[in-house]
Amino acid sequence: MAKKNNTTFINVWVLFTAATLLLSAGWLMKSFPVLILIGIAPLFAISDAAKDKDTPWNHLELILLALAISLFCASVFDTSQWIMAFAQAIVLTLAFAGYAFSYQSLGSRLGKFTIIFFWLGLEYLMLKLPWQNDFYFLADSLELQSSWWKWNADIGYLGVSSWVLIVNLIFYLAFLKSSYINWYLVVLAVFLVAGPVIYSIFYLNEPGLNREQMTALYHDGTGAISENYKNRGELIARTAAWVSVLIILLALVKNKIKKK
Repeated sequence: MAKKNNTTFINVWVLFTAATLLLSAGWLMKSFPVLILIGIAPLFAISDAAKDKDTPWNHLELILLALAISLFCASVFDTSQWIMAFAQAIVLTLAFAGYAFSYQSLGSRLGKFTIIFFWLGLEYLMLKLPWQNDFYFLADSLELQSSWWKWNADIGYLGVSSWVLIVNLIFYLAFLKSSYINWYLVVLAVFLVAGPVIYSIFYLNEPGLNREQMTALYHDGTGAISENYKNRGELIARTAAWVSVLIILLALVKNKIKKK
């Protein structure tokens, strides 16, 4: 493994700037949105501040601001969407807040993968809300590259969101977790990016599930939806929502026991 020039902890303002630029560019470059696959990794690194009980807000305000700016960019700077972008940023920041809270109760047994559960659970919640058409799901950032995710037929449209989040987590672990680059994880991250894309483009003929089909199942009740999707729905996101609830309940119980 090669040693990086920096130390284990990168300044949170550097991480905030990197996340804001990468996520904003990823949303704006929808014709080739590769930056979205690494843009959340700095947010995972910022969430390391959750381990410091004395840090005000656990730097959640930086995560909130980065998400708000990037979601505003997703609307192509539509000023009428600023309030909704900020509201959604607040909702998604709860994924990191949930991790920070749960970590204080459950400790090192709680990995960063918890953030992915919370994020997907919140996307599932947004899907169920009446005004879900005003929200941006992480999967929407790849909507112009539908050939990359034709494999989502069995796991749902938000399965693409889970793919993006997992890739970002691996990049965080490879580059931002410590002062060393973990080349094994770098190889894994490249495989997780290239493998599904290659499989989708060269081996799958049927198109993947899109947002319109997801909306048809959960709201409109119309449209061409496969029987398999009707039966399973957004399997990954729904499962993540239930897991998130269990984690919070466990953290609450653990926290109450500690206070006794």
